[in-house]
Amino acid sequence: MESLAYPSTSTLQPLFPRMYQRNANRIALPYLNRNIMISVDDIVSLHGEGNYTFITTRDKKRYLVSKTLKAFEHMLDQTMFLRIHKSTIINLAYVQFSVFATERVVRLTDGQEVTISRRRMKEISQRLNYFMQSLFN
Repeated sequence: MESLAYPSTSTLQPLFPRMYQRNANRIALPYLNRNIMISVDDIVSLHGEGNYTFITTRDKKRYLVSKTLKAFEHMLDQTMFLRIHKSTIINLAYVQFSVFATERVVRLTDGQEVTISRRRMKEISQRLNYFMQSLFN
């Protein structure tokens, strides 16, 4: 069973590579008849459902946005965000651990367990390993 373990952290504490510029990007989300700005660093995961996307943030709020997951995939930093399933994008800074052999699951620091696409398994494994190495270099 191949497993990728990250250093233990308290809940919802992201791990960013040293060279990563934090709080550089913000996005506007419509919320209660107004737009709010959130840092992309606070996004834990995005789950697509048709033409809508649920965005989960580190403060455990969920926002429903009328944009497709594909639109967010093009908008977000590809070094920090990874599409692991046709309906899910995760922020690599919030990955707690992953199991590839039997379960094909990534656990995020907020407790979410997300299934990895079988077709993307090799690419995802490589990206997670590369990201983990970048944390210590």
